[in-house]
Amino acid sequence: MALVVTLAVVAVLLAAGLWLAKFAGDAVMITLIEKDRFQADQLALSGIEIAKLILVEDAAKNDTDSVQDTWADPEQLSRAVAALGLEKDSLNIKIIDELSKIQMNALIRQFPGNELNPDQVNLWERFFSNQGKSEEDLDPAQRVNAVKDWLDSQDDDAVTGLTGAETDYYMGLAPPYACADGPFHHVEELFKIKGFSEEDFRKKDLFSGENQEEKGLADYFTVYGLENNSGPEGGYRYTGLININTAGVEILSALLPEGMELLAEDLVDFRQEKSENKTEYIHALDQGWYKMVIDMPATEQAILDRIVTYAGHFFKIESRARKNSSSTTLNAFLIREKNALSGKWTCRVLQMERE
Repeated sequence: MALVVTLAVVAVLLAAGLWLAKFAGDAVMITLIEKDRFQADQLALSGIEIAKLILVEDAAKNDTDSVQDTWADPEQLSRAVAALGLEKDSLNIKIIDELSKIQMNALIRQFPGNELNPDQVNLWERFFSNQGKSEEDLDPAQRVNAVKDWLDSQDDDAVTGLTGAETDYYMGLAPPYACADGPFHHVEELFKIKGFSEEDFRKKDLFSGENQEEKGLADYFTVYGLENNSGPEGGYRYTGLININTAGVEILSALLPEGMELLAEDLVDFRQEKSENKTEYIHALDQGWYKMVIDMPATEQAILDRIVTYAGHFFKIESRARKNSSSTTLNAFLIREKNALSGKWTCRVLQMERE
């Protein structure tokens, strides 16, 4: 009996010892994982700071922003990261000009309010006209009506046209929700509007083209662009200006008059053309440079000049960091602004998201 009891006690102690060893081992692994995750987070935050510094230095050099700048060149950004002596592929940063996209909130002249901006209406309609369309899709004008009703206010919930939609329509959905009657805060809110679906913006053939890469809604639209100065009667508004120096071919196509959409590729080629040794860009992308590429009537030029700019001050920074098996991706949206007293440029983060 004594031997049996002794063996039983040994077995219990052995099991307890094994369990304790496993518990201690798991605790060590969790600690290491948490440590790697923390270091990846801090590395991603460092990437955002590097990008901010690059944007500030760029603003001090010139008053334009284009695909020719250091901040827009992936190779130069990689070299800036490599200069820190980090492990290869441990940190990658990308800077995107938010003014290279359509400002969703500029469709309405002022908030609160319900007056449409004609230039922005034409821009939206041309954008959706260029888009691959299925039979069940609303036509461009119908889509604009639905977006207008989502944004506008002070109209007693009047429905725009036959295809608009106010709260009564959305409350009949499952699940029900109210119409915003105000500006977008996230681009994904567009999917809540009548006639829009996420699938439409996930298609690789959203726009025709053999080498068209897969893009999403955030590649075409932005919620940023708020003017510094208040609008009439104390309201606020969005500029609606698009940086022709950084806009993608799909947005450039929408900026051009009807019938000239294909010339957007020529604008892209002109911006990126380099010397024979591939070390320098040939063309300066200063104000009105598009006139050297496209010949359009003066009336069309005037319309285009009203909705384009040659510089950006809202940017998105994608910072991807890796430490061992842990990885982190942070997206920071910031505004670059000049201090009125010191004259120095700074970057202020408006929003940060984790993927």
